[in-house]
Amino acid sequence: MSIHITATAAALLLTLAGVPHSGDDPKSGMAPGAMQVTMVKNGLFMISGGGSNTLVRLTGAGPIVIDGKSSGQFALLSKKIHRVSEQPVRMLITTDHHDDRTGNNAQFIAAGVEVVAHENARQNLIAEHRSDGATALPTSTYQHGFIQEVGGIQFRVMNFGSAHTNGDTVVYFPNLKVVALGDLYAAAPEPDLAAGGNLAGWSRTLDEVLKLDFDVAVPANGLTISKTELEAFKAKIDTLVAQTATPDQRIASQ
Repeated sequence: MSIHITATAAALLLTLAGVPHSGDDPKSGMAPGAMQVTMVKNGLFMISGGGSNTLVRLTGAGPIVIDGKSSGQFALLSKKIHRVSEQPVRMLITTDHHDDRTGNNAQFIAAGVEVVAHENARQNLIAEHRSDGATALPTSTYQHGFIQEVGGIQFRVMNFGSAHTNGDTVVYFPNLKVVALGDLYAAAPEPDLAAGGNLAGWSRTLDEVLKLDFDVAVPANGLTISKTELEAFKAKIDTLVAQTATPDQRIASQ
């Protein structure tokens, strides 16, 4: 079923047990928007600030980067990536079509980097008339998911249906037990309805994510979270879905 989130429903969710606000960590001491590199686990680094969180997974064939930040951040982001790897970036995976992760696609492509996204993310870029300039279309797309090994590192790229958008990508590194969530975890679940977002689908997507064997999850904004925190966030979505469903929808879901 398709659930539309309303302002009242969103307010309801925010009154439930707290979810950290997205964006820079106020306790970190860094200036808002400043890029900072932190190690998530051995061989995996997070670059915060300048757009959504960027993940850098080191491999023997060059780093795999997840989300390329907002337009205009390419030069600084490249310097930060170079701090953890002197090899050229091998692949950029974007978790959806929004500017804070696709804004530098054109520069990555010009540098010879393969840019990967879900096919629906590509279509959303076209629909928003952002498929020119810095926000170039991905060079590779997928429909359901794939498993790949680069430089001795295996990773899984997956889409479980409509959630925040209809083109959300989850990236899983099984040997590290880390999953990149994009906007599947946020201060409050706000489906991008124009891009096929679906609140009930969001719950189903998190059901699938939670079946993965991980202990650290990296959202698009803010600090890393645990599996327990993601389970708690899903419970909040389930509460919101139940509050916003019509009587007929409640009966159908039983």
